[in-house]
Amino acid sequence: MAVNYAENNVIPVMVACLQLLLRGYEIEGGAPTTPEVEVAFELFGDDRLPVDGWSYIAYCLEVCLHVLSHWSCTKLAAPKAPEVLDPGAAPVRLASAGVVDVLAELIDAPAAGVELRGQPPTALVQKACETLQALFERNGHICLFCMKHYAEVKQILLVGCDSIVADPLSNHPEMQQEAIDLFTSAFEKFAMKDERLSRKLLKALTVLFESSYQLVVWFLQQHPLRALAELQSLDAHIEAVRAVARAGYWSAEDAPLLPDCVAALTGTMLDAVEGHLDFSKPPSGSGRRVVDLTEAEEIAASCTASVLHLMLIDPSPPTVQQCLARSLGKRPRDGDDLPPLEEADGSISSEEAVNTLMKIMQVFPSSDRLQMNCQHILTSLLGE
Repeated sequence: MAVNYAENNVIPVMVACLQLLLRGYEIEGGAPTTPEVEVAFELFGDDRLPVDGWSYIAYCLEVCLHVLSHWSCTKLAAPKAPEVLDPGAAPVRLASAGVVDVLAELIDAPAAGVELRGQPPTALVQKACETLQALFERNGHICLFCMKHYAEVKQILLVGCDSIVADPLSNHPEMQQEAIDLFTSAFEKFAMKDERLSRKLLKALTVLFESSYQLVVWFLQQHPLRALAELQSLDAHIEAVRAVARAGYWSAEDAPLLPDCVAALTGTMLDAVEGHLDFSKPPSGSGRRVVDLTEAEEIAASCTASVLHLMLIDPSPPTVQQCLARSLGKRPRDGDDLPPLEEADGSISSEEAVNTLMKIMQVFPSSDRLQMNCQHILTSLLGE
C-alpha cells in the first residue's frame, strides 16, 4: 500500500481509520463508554483479531511511516527537487488529511484539548512520536505550522526543535523569524516548568542564529533589551549575541551588514548596562527595565567578545572599528539612524567611545573576561 500511495489513496483511508478508532476512546458528555470497535471485535471472538483499538491505531501509524519512507526514497531519485508544499508529496498529503491532530491527541490528549477514556499504551505513544518526527524532518513548513498550532503540546515542541536543528530553514528567512518568535515565546512559558524542553528551545535558537547573521541583527533590532518586561528572560538575546562570535568568516557579500550588526551589538550592550551607569540611569517612572547586574555582565562580555571577533574577520577593515567608535561615541535615540561613516567625526567618536568603555569597565571591576575584552577594544580604538 505504501509504495503506491498516490494511486490507491491509502493516506486518506489510514487517517480516516485513525480518526474513527481514536474517536471511540474519547469521552463525550462526561461519561466514558466502551468503544464500538472493541465491541465489534469482541463479537468476532477471533484470537487473531485483537479486541482493543490501540493495536489497529499502531498498524495505521506503521503504514504512515512506510509511506513517508517510500516518499523520501523516490524524492532522492527524482531528477529535480519537488516544491516544498507540493500537494502530491506524502508529508503534505498526510498533514492535509489531519494526521497531526491524531498524533497530538495520542501524545498529549489534555494539551490537545481532548479527554480520553484511558491512556494510550507507552509503545503506541512512542510510535506516534516517531511518526511525528518523520513528518517534521521531511517538511520544515509543516513542522513550523504544527508547532504554532499546538504551542501547548510540549512533545510537539520537542520534536519540532530537533527538526529545526537538523534543518534551520536557511532558504526561508521569514519562516526563520516566525520560528524565533515561537521559540522565544515557548521558552518564556516553559522555562521554569520543563528543563529538558528549555534546553531544546535554546539549542534550536542557537542553530537558527548561527545559520543567518541577518537573523541576529533582525532579532536584536526588533527585540531590544529596553523593550523587555521586568521578568522576561534574556537567554535568547545572549544566544543571539554569542552566535556572532562563532562566525568562521564574514564574506565580502555580507560586508554591508557589518554596520548594522555592530550597532545592534553595541546597542544591546548599552541597554544591558543602562541603569548601572550614572549618565544612563533611566529617569524615575520611565518604565524601562534595569537589567540585573549578573545578567548585564553576561551580555556585556558576550557583546564585547563578538565585536572583537568581528574585528578579526572584518572583510573590509577598519569598518568594524569605525562602526564601533561611532556606535559607542554617540548613541542614537530610539528610531534614529547613525550617520554615515563618511560624515562621522572620527576623533570625537573615538574619544567618546573610549570614555564609554571605561565607564562600562568600572561597572564590572571583577569580571576578568569583560576587562580583557574591553582592553583589547581600547587598544584598537586608541591606535586608530
